[in-house]
Amino acid sequence: MAVVALLVLLLGSFAGLLLGSWRAIVPVAAAIPAGALLGGPEAAALGVLGVAGYVAGLHLHRVVAEQYVAR
Repeated sequence: MAVVALLVLLLGSFAGLLLGSWRAIVPVAAAIPAGALLGGPEAAALGVLGVAGYVAGLHLHRVVAEQYVAR
């Protein structure tokens, strides 16, 4: 389970780094309660990790984008 959790966190952060948009987080965050009902607390925890990874990726996207701003 720890490997799956790390994989979800990694994939979420990569998606946030690649997309760089807050709009894509809404469907993922909306799926967390459904995952909790259908899959139990483990699925909900994986959803929360995915969203946390996505937010971290968004932060990295912004840092990299600000580094290469034309001045």
